[in-house]
Amino acid sequence: MSILAKTLVVLTLWMPVSSYALGIGDITLHSKLNQNLNAGILLVVSNDENTADIKVNLASQTKFDEAGLPWIAFLSKINFSTKTLADGSLYITLSSKEAVKEPFLHFMLEVNSPKSTLYREFTLLMEAPTAYYKM
Repeated sequence: MSILAKTLVVLTLWMPVSSYALGIGDITLHSKLNQNLNAGILLVVSNDENTADIKVNLASQTKFDEAGLPWIAFLSKINFSTKTLADGSLYITLSSKEAVKEPFLHFMLEVNSPKSTLYREFTLLMEAPTAYYKM
């Protein structure tokens, strides 16, 4: 390994974790099929990031097409709201005024901050598959 490559590896390892401005966590589903959508996603925000500047939306239909994701009408009915938690992280709540009729939702989230734009795909299984038992 060259000296330059070793130096870059060492510098990368020394970078503080806080230099990463924003991170999208996993989604937690709180509702079921035939209920209004209720889910949440934790965003990790660095200390120097102003949470008021962070905007969360469903990605554009163009981004869906680029990723090869199907667009269903229900996705446009999802409301996104954010709140700042005591530790400085941001919590996104996904909700709907209509019941989810699809067995799963596959969508792409767009998170915009002054420093970056992040996209992440999520799939929500609205109803667990029926268990199969041997008889």
